[in-house]
Amino acid sequence: MAGKSDQRRPVLPVAVPAGLLFGFWVALSGKLDAFHLSLGLITAVAVTLATRRLYRAPPQPMPENEFARAPLRWRHFLIYSVWLVWQIFRSAIQVAKLVLHPRLPIAPRMVRIADDLPHPIARLTLAHSITLTPGTVTVDCDDEGMVVHAIDPEAAAALGGDGGPMAGRVRAVFGARTR
Repeated sequence: MAGKSDQRRPVLPVAVPAGLLFGFWVALSGKLDAFHLSLGLITAVAVTLATRRLYRAPPQPMPENEFARAPLRWRHFLIYSVWLVWQIFRSAIQVAKLVLHPRLPIAPRMVRIADDLPHPIARLTLAHSITLTPGTVTVDCDDEGMVVHAIDPEAAAALGGDGGPMAGRVRAVFGARTR
C-alpha cells in the first residue's frame, strides 16, 4: 500500500499555476456565468498540464529542488511589486519623451552590473525587472553579473554598476541586507 501513495503526483504544482491562470482569465474576460467559468477553469488546467514539462526544460537557473529554498520575504515582495509598477510607468513616460522629441536624443549604451545577489531566483527577478522597465533590456547574465542595454545615459545611470535601487530592493525581497 505504501508503494501506491509514493507514486502519486503532487497536486500543488498543477493547482497553483492553473489557479493563477484561471484568476487572470476571469479578470480579463469579465464573464461570471457558469458556462464561461467552467470553460476558463478547464482551459487553465489544460494549459498548465500541457506546459508543465517546460518548467523542467533546460536551461534552468538552478536545480529543481532549490526553487523552494528561495528565501522570499512576502511583505517586501508586495512592496517591491508596487514600486516596480511605478518604475515601469515612469520609464514609459521617459521613453515616450525621448521618442517624441524632434531630435530623438537617444544615446544607447551597454552597462555591466556586478552581481552579488543572494540567490539565483533573485538574479532572475532582477534581470526580468530590468527588462520589464522600458528603456532597458537585460542582454546577458552570467556568474559575475549581467549586461544591460540602456536607451540613454539617464537609464544607464539609474542602474549604476551594482543595479541601483532596483537591485537593492530585490536583495531585500530575498532576505539580503541592502547596501
